[in-house]
Amino acid sequence: MQKRWRTAVIGIVMVSVLLAVPLVGCGGDGPEPKNVITIGNITDLTGPAGPALVDLTMGLHDLVRHINEEDPIPGVELKVIDYDDKMDPSRDIPGYEWLRGRGAEVLIAPVEYSATVLKNRAEQDQVPIFCLTASTTLVEDPGWAFCVNNLARWTTLTALKWIGEQWDYSNGVPKIGCIAHTATGGIECNTSLREYCQANPDSFEWVEGFLVPFGTVSWTGEIAKLKDCDYIGLPLLSATSMATFIKDFRNAGHSGQFFTQEALPAFMGFIADSVGYDRVDGAIAGMSTGWWTDSAPVVKMLKDLVETYHPDEAAKVIHSGNGYVGGGIQQYFILEIIRKAAEDAGAGENLTGKAIYDTACNFRLTMEGFTEWGFTSTKRTCLDYVAIYTVSAQQETLVRASDWLPLVQG
Repeated sequence: MQKRWRTAVIGIVMVSVLLAVPLVGCGGDGPEPKNVITIGNITDLTGPAGPALVDLTMGLHDLVRHINEEDPIPGVELKVIDYDDKMDPSRDIPGYEWLRGRGAEVLIAPVEYSATVLKNRAEQDQVPIFCLTASTTLVEDPGWAFCVNNLARWTTLTALKWIGEQWDYSNGVPKIGCIAHTATGGIECNTSLREYCQANPDSFEWVEGFLVPFGTVSWTGEIAKLKDCDYIGLPLLSATSMATFIKDFRNAGHSGQFFTQEALPAFMGFIADSVGYDRVDGAIAGMSTGWWTDSAPVVKMLKDLVETYHPDEAAKVIHSGNGYVGGGIQQYFILEIIRKAAEDAGAGENLTGKAIYDTACNFRLTMEGFTEWGFTSTKRTCLDYVAIYTVSAQQETLVRASDWLPLVQG
């Protein structure tokens, strides 16, 4: 009798358990299922831009982790998949197809040529592309591409205008030269600097500009022509090219100063390790995306993230440049577009690439410490102001040298 009782009790428990399982699986008191939005990150992890973009990619993954765990988008889970294009345009279409095959509904492309190659294909598939650099092609004919930056030539011209405002003209007119790569952005920067100097002969004397292939490390001819320059623009140079030029120019005994846009901050650690802070002391960089020493809350958040998630690597990441922090601010802006799209369209099946595109076309965000960022259906650069930073050898970092300056667009 006792045995049959135990058997009956066990049977009742088993039935209860079996009946309970479907209740949990169907929702019950468990969490509601979330819509997974997959972000395809098509970037350079092992090529010439790797020194900056590896940290930038780390920042993207950390931001997505932070949002999912600490500041979730209601009903949405974010996911990132990376593809290494090695800064080789021939890998962008295969990379796009690989990412799409794994569910990517949104693309981030740190380098503008990837967005240029992919924008028509992305428009057909209704996949918005957010590019962290910009080109004239994307700005004038953007399609489904959004540039979370401004044109490099605008930043370079703004830095040059600031130089003129600081210059003591009792020493004569400053002599200006330029070294840039043969990519579209480099060509545009070189042309804009030359035209600006020639249009303002009382303010600047144009010496010469050189366009060189990626990977250039020999500079004898260029240095001979630029040796008497007061300022030399180094816009959009790769890390190795910039470091070797600075080293050879200083070894030749020349004192001209360097100016650029985000290229120098992006590779600051590499440059400092290669040539020393003393050889770039006073170098000028125009940036819209911030630096580690800024007091803005978003900068503090990113610094906290790298120190929390990567305590053994944080010092190295901070030393390396603005890949993590500057790129992180840009990527935070992109993720906030997705958050707003989830509010506009709902977190369910209506949150598509088209919904994210529609939200991006009218998105505005002002982060404390920054000016307003935003797009329209016709304006596809989101930054309208630049701040000037200079390299301090004494502090071994960049220091803020100006307020926010309106872009010189030319």
